[in-house]
Amino acid sequence: MKAGARQGDVEIMKIKQLPECLFGRHLRDAHGVRFRDDMAFSRCVGCRVAMVKVQGRWRPVGRSPLWQYLALAALLLLLAFGLQRWYAAAHPKHDIVVFVGDSITEGVAASDPLTTSRPGRYQVHAGNDVIVANEGVNGITLGSLAGLVSLKDYYQSGRRNVVVLGGGSNDFAQNAKAIPLFKTLQDYAMRLKDDGWIVGVGTVMARNGLPPEQERERLAFNRMIVHGPLKSQGIAVLDFDAEHRAGRVPLADGVHPTDAGYAGMSKLDVAFVDKALEKH
Repeated sequence: MKAGARQGDVEIMKIKQLPECLFGRHLRDAHGVRFRDDMAFSRCVGCRVAMVKVQGRWRPVGRSPLWQYLALAALLLLLAFGLQRWYAAAHPKHDIVVFVGDSITEGVAASDPLTTSRPGRYQVHAGNDVIVANEGVNGITLGSLAGLVSLKDYYQSGRRNVVVLGGGSNDFAQNAKAIPLFKTLQDYAMRLKDDGWIVGVGTVMARNGLPPEQERERLAFNRMIVHGPLKSQGIAVLDFDAEHRAGRVPLADGVHPTDAGYAGMSKLDVAFVDKALEKH
């Protein structure tokens, strides 16, 4: 056998043996045995610790050099890192989009909430590459949303976490005032952003039967969303009310959109979420 080939075999055997050396299972180098009187000496083929044959068995004398253990530890760390990178590539974390809001988020009046509500439409648009969750609750107020709906169970590091936040219609039906309600919305949105979420908030559309003074509060609230500090704070704004005024979000019952209305709102959802997920 050529010397180069034999040297290669020795190095392969050394690499294979080193993990065994960590646990004290040494293997003498058969090519390096020396004899003195009636005793045989050699070194471990892996860590090169000295070995002696005693009563027919090879035993190590002394300890393996420290650098051998450090090198093996580094090799194992590199192997673990490589396996982690391989597993992450083979099992990517899907980005998530959570829609949080009231019955308009839930999809009341939609012919099939699973596919024609706003969350349903985005799931159809994105396919299985994105997880979409519908946290719409019929009748809930924005104040209750901020206090009750936590997204901690949804959030995962290593993926994009997006939330589309809506609500306020039920608040104005219960005589809410624009300034404190906007403060509630702003605090909730900033809390989500500080927790790592990419946040978009929607304006509140008109609803039948709202008294004139509450309609003024609703309009003032929307102005705060569109022209206030949210955009400069990194919160996206989805102006559903502007789409409704333009006739692109028809209502089925004076409050909830028709399928065509949900489709109109969904265009704003898609534009925001696709940008947040860097989808082209």
